[in-house]
Amino acid sequence: MFSHLHVASAYSTHFGVTLPEALAEQTREQNGSFLALTDRDGLYGAVKHVRACVAEGIRPGLGADLAVHDDDGQPLGRVVVLAHGNLDGRGYAALCRAVSAAHRSPGQPSIARTRLAELAGLSCLTVLLGPASDVGQSVERRDTDAAGSCLSTWLRTMPPQSVAGEIVCHLAEPGTTGSVTPATRMLALFEHAAVPAVLTNAVRYGTPDEAVTADLADAARTLTALADLEQLQSNGQAWLKPEGAMRQVARMVVDAGLHDDGAVDRLFRDTELLADRCSLDPDSDIGLGRPRMPEARIIGVTGDPLTELRARASAGIDGLYSHSALGEAAHARLAHELKTVEQLGFAGYFLTVARVADIIRGMGIRIQARGSGVGSVLNYALRTSSVEPISNGLLWERFLSPERQTLPDIDIDVESARRHDIYRTLFDTFGSDRVSLMSMTNAYRGRGAVRDAGLALGMNHEEVAAVAKQIWRFNARDFRRALAEKPELADFAAEVRASSQLELLVDLTAKLDRLPRHISVHPCGVILSDASLLDRTPVQASGMGLPMSQFDKHDMDPMGLIKLDILGVRMQSAMAHAVEEHHRLSGESIDLDRIPLDDPATFELIRSTRTLGIFQIESPGQMELVGKLQPRVFNDLTVEISLFRPGPMKNNMPLKYLQARHGEVAPDYIHPRFEPFLRETEGVVIFHEQVMHLFNELTGCGLGRADVFRRHLGKPEQLPRIEEFVRERAAERGFAPDVIDRVWTVLAGFGSFGFAKAHGAAFALPTYQSAWLKTHHPAVFLAGLLTHAPGMWPKDLIVAEARNLGVPVLGLDVQSSALDYRVEQIDGGGQRGIRLALPELAGCTAAERARIVRHQPFTSLQDFRDRVRPRRSTFEALARVGALDSFIGYDRARRHELLAHIQSLRGTAVTIHDDQLAFDVPLPVLEYEGSRFTAVTSLELRGRTQSDLELQSLGLAVAGHQMARYYPLFTELGVTPAAELVNLPGGTEVLLAGVRRATNTPPMRGGRRVVFVSLDDGSGPVSNVVFFHDAQERIGGPVFHTHQMLVRGRTRRSGAKGVSVTGENLWDLTDVSRRVATRHAAEAAARHADRAHDLADELAAELAAMATENVHHLWPRRTA
Repeated sequence: MFSHLHVASAYSTHFGVTLPEALAEQTREQNGSFLALTDRDGLYGAVKHVRACVAEGIRPGLGADLAVHDDDGQPLGRVVVLAHGNLDGRGYAALCRAVSAAHRSPGQPSIARTRLAELAGLSCLTVLLGPASDVGQSVERRDTDAAGSCLSTWLRTMPPQSVAGEIVCHLAEPGTTGSVTPATRMLALFEHAAVPAVLTNAVRYGTPDEAVTADLADAARTLTALADLEQLQSNGQAWLKPEGAMRQVARMVVDAGLHDDGAVDRLFRDTELLADRCSLDPDSDIGLGRPRMPEARIIGVTGDPLTELRARASAGIDGLYSHSALGEAAHARLAHELKTVEQLGFAGYFLTVARVADIIRGMGIRIQARGSGVGSVLNYALRTSSVEPISNGLLWERFLSPERQTLPDIDIDVESARRHDIYRTLFDTFGSDRVSLMSMTNAYRGRGAVRDAGLALGMNHEEVAAVAKQIWRFNARDFRRALAEKPELADFAAEVRASSQLELLVDLTAKLDRLPRHISVHPCGVILSDASLLDRTPVQASGMGLPMSQFDKHDMDPMGLIKLDILGVRMQSAMAHAVEEHHRLSGESIDLDRIPLDDPATFELIRSTRTLGIFQIESPGQMELVGKLQPRVFNDLTVEISLFRPGPMKNNMPLKYLQARHGEVAPDYIHPRFEPFLRETEGVVIFHEQVMHLFNELTGCGLGRADVFRRHLGKPEQLPRIEEFVRERAAERGFAPDVIDRVWTVLAGFGSFGFAKAHGAAFALPTYQSAWLKTHHPAVFLAGLLTHAPGMWPKDLIVAEARNLGVPVLGLDVQSSALDYRVEQIDGGGQRGIRLALPELAGCTAAERARIVRHQPFTSLQDFRDRVRPRRSTFEALARVGALDSFIGYDRARRHELLAHIQSLRGTAVTIHDDQLAFDVPLPVLEYEGSRFTAVTSLELRGRTQSDLELQSLGLAVAGHQMARYYPLFTELGVTPAAELVNLPGGTEVLLAGVRRATNTPPMRGGRRVVFVSLDDGSGPVSNVVFFHDAQERIGGPVFHTHQMLVRGRTRRSGAKGVSVTGENLWDLTDVSRRVATRHAAEAAARHADRAHDLADELAAELAAMATENVHHLWPRRTA
């Protein structure tokens, strides 16, 4: 038997390449009884390793491969630090603290040897001195004296019996790293010093076949091509070898030196003794599965937590249901939920979450729960959720039940702009020993894998970037299949077949698929615990400077850590901004949580499919589904949002539901007893809650157990057992065999594809609220969208939407533009316009923007210059986009004079100090007023429209739409304006044009890809073009890569006001425009040259094939 003590998993990013589960399985197959995981710089894979070992029936050990430095900061190489077991968690706690200490070191993680010695006290840790340590490096250099001196220092510094030697031999060529000779010398050194030595294989991968992937990891880590790697593995020996192979290694090491016959046995004996010492008990040593919550006093609880929870919730019910007929039902439901909470001992959990919600609300930040927790009356009573669960038919058991004894998840949406403020407040409130951010492991996907594989092959950056560009929304392992299936990759597939290097690139890319690539802070996860948190998880600094656990979301529940998803939602920030702007302008307050949920005008807007900017229903696919569904009540939004999910889409649920909703087919409830919970979806099973009701009605198992069955539907190995139970119990309850057959077909086909109604209702609320704001307060709503950019659309399109809604968008102005988008009264009348924000100006620094806002208003151009002191480039950019027009009487005709004057100025750069920053301001000290500007025209402005300049400097056009230049061409070709599509019957052939704003490929039934492209021509709402498989085969890559398109297709109606276009062909609009210009030039020259006349005829015939004869539209003259 052999126990591996030094093993890196794939969570040693860019070093190890095998996942912990595979390593544990391989250990069991080799009849091993112990496996230690020692990832580099952390415990990233530790929880997964322990769980995998438990599942395989082997003892887990944990350690870390850490860099060490001395008191002077000098590096001492790398060592393996192993935690001792059977110490009630002290060994594991010391290991966590050691890793955290290493990450507090500036630069690369490294722990001071003296700190390591402190943590190793009380027999908590063992340090392995191997080839990468200062001892091993000295041996490698054949400096015996230095090696002995380094070892002596370690022995003096560390507690007794906390140091062991590590013998590693990878059977490399003599004179290279990993060869026999250094291992033999290391063994002799430790024997001479009477230090126990253990044998390891410094494992980086599970099997020899994975050595190539480890080479790729080395190339990615060192940013070096494989051919140039100095430390490239000389052979593939760093794998998880069985006992026999390790005994051969030991024999070779011993035989190469002057060791007695018992040296091999001693190596194996000391290795097993240390393995026994480092064997961890998942419960007592690691605390696996034991929830730890903040102490009662920390969350403001002075008495019994359950008593306090019951009192707070009852008071909440009394207030929320005081005028509701549901009050009695709410109290009964609360009693039922509290019984479960008491049974599971989770009162502290709910009080903790409620405390966090109160803190956030007290900061004046919008908050809304999402997920299955929305189905809880308890959460509603505590004001954690704003969705009333009883009237919405939501179930407590989907969230929590005695059958599901793990900590539940309560996800909270907050304003994205304030998320970091919330995090810092939680750290201040609870303390950094009880709070940490959660991490997430970012794995290799297609483009990242291609880039690193290309680097390893020595391809240049341009080549790799060109290949990576081809990979669009598929995994690295699917690269070769995509080459065979995706029409837009046909040309590249031919290149691959013709190039052995590209063939190898595809293979290497697949090897990296899904391997961990790096760690980053989770976008919303916050961990709360008692004061033992840092003894149970190592932490490191996140990008925002706050501590971040090395454990990801999959580790939270096993470790008993409370995870709160505090998700920053841009729409919440946008709505908060809108409400604040409305109050600033009118003095009126809007409480979005109290607006009526049955406003006719709001639903009219939704049914019109003019949903751009509205939460959840603004994508082309959602617009089409909304048009077909025609929502009229709040629950319709819940259904619509739940239908537009991968599972329901793949299972054709939207079509089945729509057919029944619109009377094309009769609703099929299968059995009258199912109608009460299937009526809302016309007999189509969409929600998790409906599946739970079906299980409960069929078997009488109770809703809690029904949810367990629902979860297991997605596990094929569980289906036979569930089916047997369902059929037996349903027959006992009087259901006919044909009914049982039909229901089981529904359940088995449902799998895990449905959507929790609680999720849908939680999303439907901000959907309705954002639609209400757009309906009744469009200016402030759009200002919120432009400030916080919550959706999928670019700001230029939001500006176009403002024009369509009759809301003026006002250009940048140093007198009134702020750091966010503000709404202004125009000319003292009732109309409101949206003023562009200063951050939109490219190149204008944050300090310059702050000075502009701080010193507004300005009396003159010189006053602006003196107080703001902009750089020349900023000064010119402000003039270019009209932000300085107030100094020339808002006379656009003089703008070119102002810019030319600024560009003609010469002077000495003046260094000023502002906000503790010193910087150069290359502006001359000259008077700007007192004389007219030099009467010259800036060459930069000559021949360019204001829209061109705005697009260049602001990224959006206020003066006009970027498509305006093409309007004469559109008239000539017969292009249909997007605004007129709604007036055309289905099946009408049209020619559309515009700038591509979005491309989506939602999952569809049958697996065949459908591409949705949204075009913006400036005439009205975006036109949504759908390219089905046949069209994609014909068009290929341009459907994804063409920025400005001309599309031929036929209209598709989706409801009374919904319309899209089935795309049949596509051209690059810029190329078409160039061809038309060439044709016009040829026609003008026709009377002088027959060849030009022939060219004109040729182009005219080609363009005529594009143009449509069905409708002739006269586009407006170009004005911008």
